[in-house]
Amino acid sequence: MPQTDLHPREDDAAAGLERRVAVHTDAQGRKWLGDVPYDVFFDDPLTVAAEGRPAASSVDNPSLAVAPTNSAAIAKAPNPRSGDGSLSEKSPPTAGKSNSPSKHDWDRLVEMDVLDAEVKRTRNDLAAQLQSAGKYNSHYQEIAVAGATLAAVAEIVAEHAGSVSWKNNAPLVRDLGMKIHDAASASGSQAYQATKTPYEQLVDALDGNVPAGVAPSQPQRDFAEVASRGAVMKRMDRSFQWLKKSGPAKQVLRKAGNAIHESTLLAALGRVIAVGHYDSADDPKYKAHANELTKSATDVAAAVKSDDAAAFDDAVGRVQKRCDACHAEFRFQ
Repeated sequence: MPQTDLHPREDDAAAGLERRVAVHTDAQGRKWLGDVPYDVFFDDPLTVAAEGRPAASSVDNPSLAVAPTNSAAIAKAPNPRSGDGSLSEKSPPTAGKSNSPSKHDWDRLVEMDVLDAEVKRTRNDLAAQLQSAGKYNSHYQEIAVAGATLAAVAEIVAEHAGSVSWKNNAPLVRDLGMKIHDAASASGSQAYQATKTPYEQLVDALDGNVPAGVAPSQPQRDFAEVASRGAVMKRMDRSFQWLKKSGPAKQVLRKAGNAIHESTLLAALGRVIAVGHYDSADDPKYKAHANELTKSATDVAAAVKSDDAAAFDDAVGRVQKRCDACHAEFRFQ
């Protein structure tokens, strides 16, 4: 039985094209169709397209090969956001997370759950401490530390790649935390009222509302502008003292939830005092101290998660040494 031509229209079209465009052969014997090399055309274009295989001519000219369409090849494609043509093997973004790394790499350092828990704990503490002027007078220094901590944590949340229910209000929470810190500077009814007002606005902001009469907040600000380093370091010391004085390592590891919270928060606040434009923050020695403190605190958290008492003791000891060395060289206000 004679072979039947299944594609007469394509052959007619090709013949017509050759009639309209001059076909010639160069000095090397390569055939050309006008300005296009003849061998770029597939011998059987429909079959090639159906099978997804490269044309025979691509062996001689790799640049003409048909790209494979499997997922592995797609993962190796240049990242259009990199700007430098470098290859990216990152997995697709998950729901609720940004495809870009967070500023200062917060998403690798601290989970959003830790930040959210710290804000909730602080909110509850403030509710008790601001019930009356008398209670305020007994706790106003702690309230000031709480305000600075809120400001620092809320700025981290604003820069973090993750999500939390009040993230849209994170800049407002940050600024209200700063106001709480600044207002709680002395005892007395006047300072109490000045502190209670931003606290009540803070509660609204954390509940997803925008309090009336509050000025718009900048999306992000430098930590040094909003969070007193002295107050932040007091919160850091509270975390460290909890880790150090809660008993032997094996006993602390049985309180894994609190241990992870305090060590991770300590690591995050260590980065705050390193990346904020505080006095001496550009000094290489200062940065080295702050960065090593963050690494050691991260190692504490890792030891808790792996239930490794020896590693826990070692990492806590390194935090202590780093704090001592830093305070021996620098004086903070």
